[in-house]
Amino acid sequence: MPQRLSTLTLAAAFLLCSGTALASSCDQSEADVADTSIMHYRESKCADKVMNQAEATFKEGVELEKRGEMSRMCGNFNSALMQLDRYRRGDWREKYSRVAKQVDEDFADRLARFEKTICPQKIQLYRHLANKGDARAMFRLGSSYLKGAGVPQNDTEALNWLQQAANRDYPDAYMALGMMYSDGMAFAPDYRIAFTWFSKSAGLNNAEAQFQLGGLYRKGMGVEKSPQQAVEWYRKAAEQGHQGAKARLKEMYRAKEAKEPLFGY
Repeated sequence: MPQRLSTLTLAAAFLLCSGTALASSCDQSEADVADTSIMHYRESKCADKVMNQAEATFKEGVELEKRGEMSRMCGNFNSALMQLDRYRRGDWREKYSRVAKQVDEDFADRLARFEKTICPQKIQLYRHLANKGDARAMFRLGSSYLKGAGVPQNDTEALNWLQQAANRDYPDAYMALGMMYSDGMAFAPDYRIAFTWFSKSAGLNNAEAQFQLGGLYRKGMGVEKSPQQAVEWYRKAAEQGHQGAKARLKEMYRAKEAKEPLFGY
């Protein structure tokens, strides 16, 4: 009985320690610690180290690109981004905000560069980030399916990911969804839903969304017909330099659908 009690005590102690004492994520040789502040400090140092590693990996990728070794370049770019992504979350970030901010900026800069390539790993990265709740990645993945860029064209998948991005208040997704519902991709056109998404985007001063709203009001599609509202939205878009809106305003003035102002649009 005493021997069994001793075994149970040791097991309980081991479980307790394993639940609180941890090594840093980049140096497993460090002794485990249970102190949260020490762990957070270690993770911030790990993030610093990984930023340097990612920079070196990315620079090597740029050199590979110059030599025409595109496959290896893509691998390097993707590897650098995955390294950085590991440190875009974590309890340590609140206390070490300077390091956290730098990780995020480095990731954004390298992602922007990666997106300009034709690397197939882009889709893998978008999917990885989208599955973690990243709205921008959801939008990029949805757009890829919409255009058939890097994946087979699939309107249903596009709608799914764009909807998820919009639900997380990603502005570009509003416009994309408005166009999908207006054009009737993957389903019959639903102008009422298109009107809703265009309205959200137009409210953020998107000129194309304002132009599309003008068209819906002019034709009475998804909303009660209103030449006055059509002109109003066309004007907003025209003031931002939208050429289509300028042309539609001229049409409406010539057709006497609206009174032409003495000045401006």
